[in-house]
Amino acid sequence: RGAWRVGRMGDDRSDGVYGIAPFPGRMDVESLLSEANNPCVATQTERLRRWFASGVKMLDLRDADKFAAARFENSVNMPFTDLPGRLHELPPRTTALVVLLARPGNGNEANPLTWMRKQLARFAADFKNNPWHVTQVFVTNPGEAGCGSQNVETLFASIALAADVPVLKGEVAPKLRGHLWEPSAMVVKWLPMIEEKVQAAAKKAAPAAKPQKILIDLGCGAGRDAVWAALRGWHVLALDSDAKGLGRCAGLAATHGVSDFVECRLVDLNEMTPGTIVAAAFRFAETRFAIVAASTGLTSMNGTLNANPALQNLNNPHITVLAVRFMNRGILKALPGLLPPGSVVCWFHFLRGAELTPMGRPNKAKDLLERNELFDTFTQDASLLWDVLCDRETQIPDGRPVSEFVAARGGG
Repeated sequence: RGAWRVGRMGDDRSDGVYGIAPFPGRMDVESLLSEANNPCVATQTERLRRWFASGVKMLDLRDADKFAAARFENSVNMPFTDLPGRLHELPPRTTALVVLLARPGNGNEANPLTWMRKQLARFAADFKNNPWHVTQVFVTNPGEAGCGSQNVETLFASIALAADVPVLKGEVAPKLRGHLWEPSAMVVKWLPMIEEKVQAAAKKAAPAAKPQKILIDLGCGAGRDAVWAALRGWHVLALDSDAKGLGRCAGLAATHGVSDFVECRLVDLNEMTPGTIVAAAFRFAETRFAIVAASTGLTSMNGTLNANPALQNLNNPHITVLAVRFMNRGILKALPGLLPPGSVVCWFHFLRGAELTPMGRPNKAKDLLERNELFDTFTQDASLLWDVLCDRETQIPDGRPVSEFVAARGGG
C-alpha cells in the first residue's frame, strides 16, 4: 500500500479538489459572432484547424439528428432547447469551451443574429453572473446566417475538407458519448488507484476473479462523480435528500447509458442511522450481484453460483464510501466499525477555517471538519486495522481549506 500512500495533514496546499476559481473575464458576444460569421473560407478553415489542434471540447447546440448526420471528434451534443435543464453538464467556468450554434428554423427567431445572440446569452452569465470561458464560436454556414433552409452545412463540407478535419457520422452509443462536465479532481485521482488495488487483491485470491465494485456516494448532488464511476464499471448507490439533484443524477446516468449501474435514492442522511446506511449498501450489493448473475447466465438453475473462478468474487463485493462536500459526524464516527475488511473511505470536505475566508461558508461547527479529526476517527481503535493512505489539507482558489482523506480497512 505504500505506493499509494500520501502525506499527513498540512504536507501540501495544492489546488485541485474542486477545480479552479470562476473565470474572471467578460464574454464579448458581438466579437465572437463577428468571427463566426466571417464569410472568408480561408479564415474559417484556419479557425477550424486551430480549434481541432487545440484539443478544446466543442459544445454542439444543434438538434440530435443534425449531430448524427455530421459532427466533429471531441464534440458533445446538447440541443439548445435542452440546455436550460442541463447547465450542470457544462464544464467549470474556467475551462475553455468552443460552441457550435444551432441554425434558425423550426419556429426559432426570424432574425438569425438575434437567434445566435440568444444562444450565446446562456453562456454570458450564470446565476452568480459568472460567464463560461467560451473561446470560439462556430456557425454551420459562415456568412450565410439567414439561409436557414439550406441543406448543406458548409462547416462540415468544404471548410472541414480544406482544414483536414475529419467529419464523423452516425449515432453515438450512450456510453461512448463525450462529456463536458468533470467529476471531482480527487475522485479522478483516487478511484483508479482503488480499482487497481481491488483488482490486485482479487487476483491474488483467484487469478480470474472479477470483483464487484460498490460505491456509496453520500450526498451525490447532480451525480457527476457517480456517473463517472459507473462509466468505469462501479455499481453506485447515490444517496441525497435533494430530489432535484437526484433527478439530475438519474438523467445524467441515462444520457451516458449507465442507468443500470446507478441507483438514485431519496433519503434524509441526517435521519438514517449509520448502520442502516451500511445495511443498505450490503442489500444493494446483493441486488446488483443477482442482476449481474441473471443477465449473464452466471447462476445455475437452482440459483447457486457456478464454479467459474472468474465469478467467485462477485458475491464478495468491495465497498468504497465517498463523501465530497458532505458532512455528517454521526455517519463519519460510525463507519470505521461498520464497514467490512477491504473497504475504503474517501472523505473530501471543508475544514475549520473555511468560515473565515471571504466565501464564509460553511460556517457552522457541525458542517466543518477539525484538523486531524478524520485521522483520529479511523485510527483510534487499532484492532479495526484501518490504514490511512492520505490525510492532507489542500486549498481551493477561494481560500477555503479542504481535506483529502483516504483510508482502507485491512484484513480483507
